[in-house]
Amino acid sequence: MSNLRLFDEKMSERLKQDGMARAEGNAKSALELARDIAKKIALSRVSRRCTADMVGRQLQAAHDIDTLGPAAGSLFKTKDWKFTGDFVQSKRVTNHSRLLRVWEYIGKGA
Repeated sequence: MSNLRLFDEKMSERLKQDGMARAEGNAKSALELARDIAKKIALSRVSRRCTADMVGRQLQAAHDIDTLGPAAGSLFKTKDWKFTGDFVQSKRVTNHSRLLRVWEYIGKGA
């Protein structure tokens, strides 16, 4: 039996942050592009809201990037975004209609 405890809130959060940092570092340029796209989408909307699907559509259409991979979990993890409390169903086939968070851009404008 492993010494790793099955339920450990602090360890779970630390491992999540470590994984996100590694993923972000591995896809830095694509993630920066995706964040720029997300900001532009949000600023073009009165609500300033955005989802990962909205960004994914633009990445695919304009830059032929199909996925950010694990770095997608870091897309809205900056001080410029806040979770609205709302969810929408993903239209991305590989997401199997899972729920996506809706984010609001609270950073400075263009």
